[in-house]
Amino acid sequence: MTFLGPIPAATLAWVAGIAAALTISAYILKMRRRRFEVPFSALWKRVLDQKEPSSLWRHLKRLLSLFFLLCIAGLVLFAALDPTRGAANHDARNVVVLLDASASMKAIDGNDDKNDDKAANPGKTRTRLAVAKERAKLLIDSMGGGDLAMIMRMDGQTTPLGRFSSDGPMLRRLVDAVEATDTPADLHRALGAAADALRDRKNPLIVVISDGAFPVEQREQVRWQPAAPGEKDLAAIDLTGIDVRYVNVGHRKDNVGIVAFNVRRYVANKAAYEVFIELENFGDTATQRRVSLFDGDLELFAETDPGKSTLDLAPHTRVRKIYKDLPAGTTGHLRALATVPAGLAPDPFPLDDEAWALLPARKSQKVLMVTADNLYLEAAVLAYDNIVPSKITPAEYAANPAQASDYDTIIFDTWAPAEPPPKNAIYFRPDAAHSPVAISGELPRPHITDVDKSHPTMKWVTLSDVNIDTTHVFAPDASKGESVLASSVRDPIIVAKRDSGHKYLVFGFSLTGSDTDQVGSDLMLRVAFPLLLVNALDWFAGDDSDLITTYATGVRQRVPLDGAVGLREANLTAPDGVSQQKAPVLEGLATFYADRVGVWKLSAKFPDGSELPPLELAANLANPSESTIAPIADLTLGGRKLTEPEAFAITENQRLWIYLLLGVIALLGIEWVTYHRRITV
Repeated sequence: MTFLGPIPAATLAWVAGIAAALTISAYILKMRRRRFEVPFSALWKRVLDQKEPSSLWRHLKRLLSLFFLLCIAGLVLFAALDPTRGAANHDARNVVVLLDASASMKAIDGNDDKNDDKAANPGKTRTRLAVAKERAKLLIDSMGGGDLAMIMRMDGQTTPLGRFSSDGPMLRRLVDAVEATDTPADLHRALGAAADALRDRKNPLIVVISDGAFPVEQREQVRWQPAAPGEKDLAAIDLTGIDVRYVNVGHRKDNVGIVAFNVRRYVANKAAYEVFIELENFGDTATQRRVSLFDGDLELFAETDPGKSTLDLAPHTRVRKIYKDLPAGTTGHLRALATVPAGLAPDPFPLDDEAWALLPARKSQKVLMVTADNLYLEAAVLAYDNIVPSKITPAEYAANPAQASDYDTIIFDTWAPAEPPPKNAIYFRPDAAHSPVAISGELPRPHITDVDKSHPTMKWVTLSDVNIDTTHVFAPDASKGESVLASSVRDPIIVAKRDSGHKYLVFGFSLTGSDTDQVGSDLMLRVAFPLLLVNALDWFAGDDSDLITTYATGVRQRVPLDGAVGLREANLTAPDGVSQQKAPVLEGLATFYADRVGVWKLSAKFPDGSELPPLELAANLANPSESTIAPIADLTLGGRKLTEPEAFAITENQRLWIYLLLGVIALLGIEWVTYHRRITV
């Protein structure tokens, strides 16, 4: 008989002794009646006097009840040791099964694999994951009675699906529940998690069930021997003393996939755009693909134009294509699709045949200029067709601020209202008392030395040659959504601000001088000036990127949120419109992790009940390593070739804890019956 329980013998002995002492003490203590005297109680004195039992049988009855309780406590403690009938198997293994559930496991190999059961699965649509599940269940069924296994799902994030167990049916159910995601596999993280789980366990074994489509750098970051004294290799996974085996699935490699898809608007004509598509042939034979582009359900490329949409792909080559002057659609959801022309073999990996990109809705902006007269400003605003400008004087605005409610953006030229408008606004040298950003002082003859090139308004803008007479120096507060865009040495003179869903761009200097205020700059004479204005208006409209990039699945991304000051968490809705997950927000940046290809929706609600404007995010596989579906039959980790797992040692044993608990239940029943039948009291 062996004992597999996790409780040390010394600890169990202490627990048993304490339990026995408490049980015996409860029986030694007598039950005493509460004394309550009444008149003439002397008549009842003989009745109320407590008498010690005088017969041997009364003593034995109480000892029998004590014996029952001691047996119950003893059986419970004995069951905690998990006693097992049979000899101990010192060859029993502790196994972690790394079941690959990455995107490449969605590849369709059919039933052509030599190990597939073709009679049970007559169709030709079996995925690699389905075959991997069969291999995992065969491995579980071959385990001996003393072997323990843990199932881990391996994709972009390694997930243990349970604890170590020898319960075969439960392990099979865990395997059946695994579904493939649209993320690449992170072998490095998976091996690290498996090694940690097996630490200090006897006969550790890791079994990787996969097609082996792992990047070379992940396969090399493995160490089989302890690190030498003084050696520090934090990136390598320590597999010292751990046996690692590999079960290969898959056999097809003829795949063509979309590896890049982007869209951008033209700077001069915001109503039109162009798209960039890159396809790669990962197979050994030449093939063709027909490229289709959809805006919602509207197909932009006609099927009758094969010269425009059909591409020839040589083996192991990439083809890049730019489609220009495309008209703006209605949905803004662009979908690229690579289909197989008639007569060619179907693509075994449909996931990378589709890619998504977003084209934000573009509308004309109504811009109100609050200025006495500034021909440079008016000319710059009139340079773009999608801007509808109007002009009023500061006195007219002060008399009726409500007239600005119909405009998208307001430009205040050397003046500021008493209250910031609930609109996006640009300020040029605002009044110190009414500035939306606190002013700390004045700076004569500044020279712009630092510009935040990462901000959308400063894209392609050079301000180092701008001459300025005098400027305000701001004191921005990051907790209020204020950030420095340009400074003179350490003095901020251009600041951006996000406040309650609105955006402000504040310049400390004016554009031109006047009779009463001889301060100004020559910014309006620079090429940067009209570009700076259009960048600001695009930032206000949410269209602040000429190249609207898509996000890769399986990679954590930081997404900027406008007006997210004080927000701590956002909600992400998956492309299916049902599944949701939380996205932490830190300093206005949301963490976005996509495990499905398609368009995600990000939303958030502030503590006061107001909502952040919804944001859509496009996610694609865009991973050549994952689209290279050619399986690796011989997987090598850290210079060591992995082989298939050997047969497990067969052991016969029987775990007895269930019978001990049944005995406890039986004793409880006997004790209950004897007590209520007045046998043991």
